[in-house]
Amino acid sequence: MLKVFFSSLTGQIISALVFLSIISACSFDAREPVPGMTLANTSWTLKTLDGKPVTTDKLPTIQFDDTRMNGYSGCNQFFGNYTSSSDGIFTTSAVGATKMACLDDKNTLEQQFFAQLEKANKYAVTREQLHLLDNGRNILMVLNAAKPTTDKAK
Repeated sequence: MLKVFFSSLTGQIISALVFLSIISACSFDAREPVPGMTLANTSWTLKTLDGKPVTTDKLPTIQFDDTRMNGYSGCNQFFGNYTSSSDGIFTTSAVGATKMACLDDKNTLEQQFFAQLEKANKYAVTREQLHLLDNGRNILMVLNAAKPTTDKAK
């Protein structure tokens, strides 16, 4: 029965289509970087923190310049230095924040945000998302690209 099916023109066309769809699916790489999307000069909005979706009225954000970062941590504005390399190495230093009083959930979110940011030492930009990772390549936080920021140097 299969011999008859594959020897028919319909069977050969279906076989070719199945083969091409398998080859196409195998060659698709979901982690392929989006051309033009970089860590710097993009505004990033927090999506998940420690594997859990973040739901709040005003989501934490990070913006990166060449060596400086700043943003909103859930209650306060923050700033600091960072380094990154093309091979995914990431570090932060001299992180500071304003001293607004934070209550309940906002305080918890801010403390978790800063704790994960401090642990981050690797990053990946994929499909308009920034993944900050720890040494074991565990995802600490995922941020969505919001919009390109203006380049102040130009």
